[in-house]
Amino acid sequence: MNYMNKSGIYIHIPFCRRKCSYCDFYLVTNLSVIGKFTSNLRNEIALSSRFYQDVEFDSVFFGGGTPSLLSVDDLAAILKTIKDEYRISDSAEISIESNPEDFTEDNSKLPALRDIGFNRISLGVQSLIDDELKFLTREHDSDMAVRVTQRALKYFENLSADVIYSLPEQKLQSSGRTVDKLIELGVPHISAYTLIFESNTVLNKLRRKNITLPNNESLEAGFYYFITEKLLSAGYNHYEVSNYSLQGFESRHNMKYWDYADYIGFGPSAHSLFRGKRWNNVRNIILYNNLLKENRLTYENITMLTAAEKQNEFILCGLRAQGIHLLNFSKLFGKNFSEIFVNQTDRYIRNGFAEYTSGRFRLTEKGYLLADEITLAFLN
Repeated sequence: MNYMNKSGIYIHIPFCRRKCSYCDFYLVTNLSVIGKFTSNLRNEIALSSRFYQDVEFDSVFFGGGTPSLLSVDDLAAILKTIKDEYRISDSAEISIESNPEDFTEDNSKLPALRDIGFNRISLGVQSLIDDELKFLTREHDSDMAVRVTQRALKYFENLSADVIYSLPEQKLQSSGRTVDKLIELGVPHISAYTLIFESNTVLNKLRRKNITLPNNESLEAGFYYFITEKLLSAGYNHYEVSNYSLQGFESRHNMKYWDYADYIGFGPSAHSLFRGKRWNNVRNIILYNNLLKENRLTYENITMLTAAEKQNEFILCGLRAQGIHLLNFSKLFGKNFSEIFVNQTDRYIRNGFAEYTSGRFRLTEKGYLLADEITLAFLN
């Protein structure tokens, strides 16, 4: 699968009811400014469109934060602005991240999201074990998550569920129960992430006080293999280090990142990579709103990537997912990947960490676990 020829749009909706203990994404909990933000976001989308008149986009991803906190009317207005101002493919994947609790009081919201144009939904399930959800400071319980997942599948064939594993004192069997239930429910895409103690989080403060400690690498590896084996046995394709899908349900938008395709981001803290240039929006909603009120764009850290930086990023992204696309590498950098990295590729293939397949050099299941370490051997 290769979406190199078309670009993606990412929309960062920075609102949450509260911040989970492990979360390091940019977000705000003052929901009273949603209206002002929505207006300014639509202005940013419109102001930026003049730079992309010759570009076709085939993925739009609303992430956060919790985009499903916004009203259907606000989401519809943002989508309309995107479709009015940009060339969006008729078959575009249009995704929204959400939490189960956002669909418990209003049964009409899920079908309404589908009706305004979303065709993929990602649910922040994280676990189907109540004690684990409490540890993660989530607002839903397991019963709610199951009910909402079942209902969402009635309106969205393309549904993803996020899972977090390797919690302190977690047993393999409990992580397996969550994955088994999602498979049983028929969820076609599962993103499974190891719990990370990010620096600016409540969880990391507990670590520094020795109250809550991360698992060792051996135990994390055990969880990884256990969950991966369950999903592979159930027919899921392990197409990126943390992502598994049934055939045809890979996340097109996320593959933009791993295939090193162009994407542009809107909203505070959103990142962009377009035609060799990388930048981000300001990570401050007050500054973001004030700049756009004056019809000024909110870019910062604008960088034209060097050839070496592009090559490093291409390799870094590719090895995390479906591998280094050999033809695209040659087209982009004018080099033969297999020749310039013959020593590295031979070593990792010989040790069972990598393979050549379908025009790519990619990591095996054994290699995925050491993806970060292996990648370093290919970077300048």
